Amino acid sequence: MNGELRSRERSPIRRIAVGLGLLTVAAATATGCLRPPVPLPGPPPGPQPSRVAVYGDSLLNSSTSRWRWEILASLPGWGTLERTEWGTAPCDHRDQMEADARLGWKVRVAVIAFYGNQATPCTAGRDVETLYRADLSWAVEFWSSRGVPVVLVVPPGPVGDEPLSAGARAALAVAEEHGLEPVDLTDAFVDPVTGRFSRELDGEVVRATDGIHLCEPEEPEPTTCPADAPGVVRFADPIAAAAVEAARRTK
Repeated sequence: MNGELRSRERSPIRRIAVGLGLLTVAAATATGCLRPPVPLPGPPPGPQPSRVAVYGDSLLNSSTSRWRWEILASLPGWGTLERTEWGTAPCDHRDQMEADARLGWKVRVAVIAFYGNQATPCTAGRDVETLYRADLSWAVEFWSSRGVPVVLVVPPGPVGDEPLSAGARAALAVAEEHGLEPVDLTDAFVDPVTGRFSRELDGEVVRATDGIHLCEPEEPEPTTCPADAPGVVRFADPIAAAAVEAARRTK
């Protein structure tokens, strides 16, 4: 996850131009691994739609085109609040979560998915599994205490490794502690023959040559993978489905 840090501001409100007339809100995104996101301001004046807030790193960021469309297509009148930035960890998003809850974004579902990065200041000097377990637990408790259901994702590990990665172990432990049914993506990226995470499955390339991402990163710009890329489909579809199910239960 190396690369020159460059941020790109995106319009705070965007309407999907596919005849859906659905509202989505996108946060600034950046590539690189050395700076946590800066909390963004509140929504524009006026009535707000219910929103699915999405917090994560490059895997969620690069697969936005698929999970965003699936969520909005399934939830007419809803929006997405997209807080994803390359190279970040859960602790980098703590201030943003607090701001999003305080400033009236009308978050009704929170999706939380982090791969296992440890390159920003809030992760320095901390064991990866320990810090992720503590910070994911904080995030789950933060949203749950406000009546917001949490979709917690167990991420795939690096190509060539056996399950589970430190980030995945932390997510599973937090899900068990809080009685959540996580979105476990382990099996979707593991070769059943070798028992290891694989770059190719069922004759399709599902991971980039770096063994992490879902398509080849195009540094220094943030990479948006094609919505139909096999790795994106395996990653985004279960997350979107869980978010939609959680949203429907809140109606």
